[in-house]
Amino acid sequence: MNMFSMGPIDARQALVSLIQNTYFTALIFMAVAFVIAFIVASIIKWQGKPDNSYKKRRIWWIVIGIVVSVVFYLINAIHVASYINQASSAAKFGTANIIATLVCLAAYFVVSIITMLIFRSTKWGSILGPSKKN
Repeated sequence: MNMFSMGPIDARQALVSLIQNTYFTALIFMAVAFVIAFIVASIIKWQGKPDNSYKKRRIWWIVIGIVVSVVFYLINAIHVASYINQASSAAKFGTANIIATLVCLAAYFVVSIITMLIFRSTKWGSILGPSKKN
């Protein structure tokens, strides 16, 4: 079932499939946000001594994570939910949408922080703040 071109959701099995697709789509949105944030962090140049460019990278990292999560939620709440005909099914999907959005946001920040710790001496790792090695 394609999330962006679908028919009405009437059956319980169709709702279960839609909810599973929603969780999977949340992970895709998280991965896209991660890649975008990584690219933006790499584009922002070092600023010299003292280097405060990590603040710009951190702001972009937070903004990208929040914006992508909000876009994901709104797509589901406005477009996808409009295909659900039964009120009880709409309520179940609404709950699943909130959970998927929170999973998307949490996974984005957890995966990002872990990779920042691994690549601590790069621009991506500098988002956590200046390195103590200086």
